[in-house]
Amino acid sequence: MVETVVVTASTGAFPGLKEALQAIPVLVEEHPLMTFAPPADWTLLDSALDRWDSYTAVAFTSPRAATAVLERLAGRRARDQNVPTVWAGAAATKDALGEAMPQVLTPNEAEAERLGVAEALALAMLDAGVGGPVLFPCGDSRRDELPERLRSQGIEVEEVVCYRSVLASESVAHAAAARGTMLVVASPTVANLLVRACPPDARPDLLAVGPTTAASARAAGWLPAAVASSPTAGALAAAVKDVLARRAIHE
Repeated sequence: MVETVVVTASTGAFPGLKEALQAIPVLVEEHPLMTFAPPADWTLLDSALDRWDSYTAVAFTSPRAATAVLERLAGRRARDQNVPTVWAGAAATKDALGEAMPQVLTPNEAEAERLGVAEALALAMLDAGVGGPVLFPCGDSRRDELPERLRSQGIEVEEVVCYRSVLASESVAHAAAARGTMLVVASPTVANLLVRACPPDARPDLLAVGPTTAASARAAGWLPAAVASSPTAGALAAAVKDVLARRAIHE
């Protein structure tokens, strides 16, 4: 049987993934089930950025949020005092910030793999003694671990939407899933969409990109065949190989 891996993440989310999968070799199809758009109104984010130096820290849990903030910051008056400490949940988000921020702190990579990016980032910030207020630029659909964990310790968190998630329809999700023998899923929201769209007797293997996506899939009734050790092309390709090897043993 020809193995076909359907990547449901947005195009370009994992550089080099298609080539890494084709080298296994498997067929690869890209069917993004979530796209992104600007917020309906930039006012709240612009207001926060005008008060950039009033925050103790800024926390990013996605490269998309980092990119949106950098674009809105461009051209604003440089500020020399009280620059907030910038935190990023993972290497990809830190890379998205590039050289625009003088220093970007990240949580321990192993902790991020074990707990999920948002939870690990919140714990790292607490361990570092971060105080409030904290600016949390985010999407309109996101998990709440970071702000909830910080607020539980009395830290003020200001959440500001800087992009919107646009989810595919259930019919589109069903059609995409039917194309593959394995699905790469990078979002809890997309995992839940696929659970709704695909009946239990018509589900290919699901490969979750991280622990939060895996947890959402399990909770909704679709047990992942594997969870990638990190959100990278190499780790995802290794997880695909592992699933195929286990499948071959049972054939």
